[in-house]
Amino acid sequence: MENQINRQQGSLKISEEVIATIAKLATVEIEGVDGMAPIQRSVKEMMSKTKKEGAIKVTLFNDVAQISVSVNVKKGYKVTTIAENIQKSVKQAVQSMAGIAVSKVNVIIAGVAIKQTESK
Repeated sequence: MENQINRQQGSLKISEEVIATIAKLATVEIEGVDGMAPIQRSVKEMMSKTKKEGAIKVTLFNDVAQISVSVNVKKGYKVTTIAENIQKSVKQAVQSMAGIAVSKVNVIIAGVAIKQTESK
């Protein structure tokens, strides 16, 4: 699905995939994020013929985006701080780079990454 913005000079189409890429880039820059995690899909989404898998889900309604981001966080970081930083970063990045308003950013903490150290 694409978001079309009509301007005096013409129209601009921005796909949900582009918005998802911007959101991903903004998310992985946040300290404490270990990586992206797949979003759990509903039965209806699983039965649909379109393959939409990934860590970010973008929904567009009347030039306004709702974004869900699923991440794994690093051990030792405060989860609420990471989630708030992701929300701020994703909203700012999408609004400044794509010119699309973001009504909300849902952050799903899918897991905690515990790095094992090698024992000798």
